[in-house]
Amino acid sequence: MPSRLTCQWSWDSDESQEVFVKTVGLDGAEKSYAQVKQIEKMLALQPCKMIDIGCGNGRQTQIFARFGYEVWGIDISERFLAEAQKNAKNEHLSVQYQRMRASQLQQCNEFDFALAYHHSIGFLPDDELPLHFYRIYECLKPGGVFLFEMAGPKLCGKTPSPFRDWQETDDLFVLVDKKIQDGYREEVCILIDKSSGDVKEFREKQRAFSLAALKKILKQAGFQSIQCYADLQKTPATKANFGIFVCIK
Repeated sequence: MPSRLTCQWSWDSDESQEVFVKTVGLDGAEKSYAQVKQIEKMLALQPCKMIDIGCGNGRQTQIFARFGYEVWGIDISERFLAEAQKNAKNEHLSVQYQRMRASQLQQCNEFDFALAYHHSIGFLPDDELPLHFYRIYECLKPGGVFLFEMAGPKLCGKTPSPFRDWQETDDLFVLVDKKIQDGYREEVCILIDKSSGDVKEFREKQRAFSLAALKKILKQAGFQSIQCYADLQKTPATKANFGIFVCIK
């Protein structure tokens, strides 16, 4: 008889990470290369000492390393870091990877550039969120640059209608239900195994942010110069369209 399991989504969970890879996936080499080139152009960035916050499988750290940057990468996922270390070794690249949260950073005035790309902060506890950005601020040298590209739900004025969708992979049917309520996105993701009929239901509750709220958080961390954009082409941000933050220490 098919089984049914309900659990809470968490980036700390190996199972949640596996589901993310299967249903959403990480950017491939070509897309990551284009992103790095766009970041360099946007910031007029030259090889320097940098850290990638939430580096995942190292898809961008290794490109920066090939370009001559001294690169550190941190993530909370052992799975993704193992893949990153393997890929860097295979390409004979020197990248320092470490399993840790940004709130655990102890470096001070060490990096010229910090990157947090496709970075989701809505899962962070309220008491960790200020420390998360403060530690990033602290690890930068004076004049250092932090580029934050936000992933996750946004508050853009009008609350969007509930969203439902389904997709099919080689071995799964995936049903998704999302809604934003009281400043949080609540999501249910149901995975149905085609062969066994087993059902796994993941429930997620992630805080949504407005442009003003994010600017306030970054300013409280210490950043005084904060430029906001809708994309890497420097389209000016609006309350309804934002996601890129360029912050200078």
